[in-house]
Amino acid sequence: MSRTRQAFLLGRHLTEVTGVDVTLEYVSGAEWSMNWPDGPLYDEMRAHLDEALASHRFAEMRDRKITPLRGETSRSWAARAIASRREGTLATAVAERAAYERRQGVRLPRLGTPDPLATYEYYALLHHVQELQRTTSYPERASAPADEPLIEDLLAAATRTDQYGHRIRHVSEHDMAHVLLAVEQAPAGDQPPKLSIVPATTEDR
Repeated sequence: MSRTRQAFLLGRHLTEVTGVDVTLEYVSGAEWSMNWPDGPLYDEMRAHLDEALASHRFAEMRDRKITPLRGETSRSWAARAIASRREGTLATAVAERAAYERRQGVRLPRLGTPDPLATYEYYALLHHVQELQRTTSYPERASAPADEPLIEDLLAAATRTDQYGHRIRHVSEHDMAHVLLAVEQAPAGDQPPKLSIVPATTEDR
């Protein structure tokens, strides 16, 4: 059996084991990349891979360098943000990091056209939720049944549409951060910023 065929079968096997779409792609030399969206953490996927390679079915892939690459989705960002908000950790994490960076005099990134909504709280929110994405197994999954409608609300609110209701842009974590972090006024003292889900419109940007 060719190595390409065996790599395909290995990906299909890992898909069956993990419940997410796993693919192996040739890079160069002895190097391959293993890609999957959402799903297991790196260590968990590595354990599944090692178990599979121990089988004679995938012997041709044992001496290959397989680099794991887990993708991140808009759904997983929304799910982690909503879970953190319900648990009461989102506002605190955002306020603490924003206050720390203000004290340290950290300069905010200003790439391209300056965005007046890209505040310390905005970047703190992005950092907090991205870290939750990185450290959560199957981050797309709602952490509680009550999260599901709010996840859908956040994804819908961050969807850009034209005047006819047609979607004109895919949802991104940047749009969701702007939607989720509705700061009516700069936080004062130890008070956390106010957070709420509000619809985003094309006129707002």
